[in-house]
Amino acid sequence: MDNRLATLLTRGESLTRAEYRVLAHLTEHPLLVGNITVRELAQATFVSTATIMRLCQKLGFSGFSEFIWHCKQLLTDTPHIAAQAQDLPHLPALFSQFIANYQQTFQWVTEEKRRQFATLLREKESFFLYGAGFSYLFAEYLTKKLQVLGKTAFISGPGDSRNIFLSNAARYQVFIAVSRSGETEQVLDKARIAKNVGMTVIAFTRASANTLAGIADLHFALYDEAVHYAAEAAGVTSFESNLVLLMDLLLLEATG
Repeated sequence: MDNRLATLLTRGESLTRAEYRVLAHLTEHPLLVGNITVRELAQATFVSTATIMRLCQKLGFSGFSEFIWHCKQLLTDTPHIAAQAQDLPHLPALFSQFIANYQQTFQWVTEEKRRQFATLLREKESFFLYGAGFSYLFAEYLTKKLQVLGKTAFISGPGDSRNIFLSNAARYQVFIAVSRSGETEQVLDKARIAKNVGMTVIAFTRASANTLAGIADLHFALYDEAVHYAAEAAGVTSFESNLVLLMDLLLLEATG
C-alpha cells in the first residue's frame, strides 16, 4: 500500500464494502492513478461506474476527475521516512564527481537535440535498435521503453546475422545505435546501411570524436571519464548511469 494514499482510507467510515474496495484497489496500485478510466476501474473492482461516482462524492469530490487529481497531488508528495538527519549515512566522495559528470553530459544535450528527438518519437512508429557488447543492454532497455509507449521497436546485436538487418531495414523508420566508443565495426556497418536506405540515424556515444557520431543525423554525446574506452571498458564509470538518465529524460520530455 502506498502510504501517500492511505489518508483516503481514514475517510471511509461511511463507505459501503463495494466503495471501500475501489478505494483500497487504488491505494494498493498507485501506478493506476491517472492511467485508468472510471469504466476500467469499475471492471477491475467488480462494481458499477455509479458506485465509483458515489464514492467520489462521499469523499467530497465533484466527480472522478477531481478525485484522481487529488490522488495525483498526494502521490507527488515525498513519502514520510521516519529517520533523523544525523542518522543518515554520509554520501561517498564519488557522489559529487558523478553529479558533476551528469551535469557535463546534460550541457551537451541541447534543447534543439531534445526537440528533434521528441519530434521523431511523435511522428515515427518503427524503430530498429542496435548495440554490441555491454551497449546491447542499454539498447535493449530503450527498446522496452519504446514498446511500452506503443512503438514498434526491434533490438539486434552482433549475435544476429547481418541478413536479419538487411531484410528488415526497409520496414523501420529510425535506427538507434548505442556504442560507447562509436567505433565498433558491426555498429558502423548497420548505421551506414540504415543511412543508405533512408532511415533516420540516432547515436548515443561517448563525447570524444568518433565515426558513428559523424554518420548520425542526431548524436547524443555522453561524458566518459575513462581515459581510453578499450582499456577501461570493464571499469565502473558514470557513463552507463549517464546513459540511462539521458534516455529517460528524452522519453519523459517527448511524452510529457
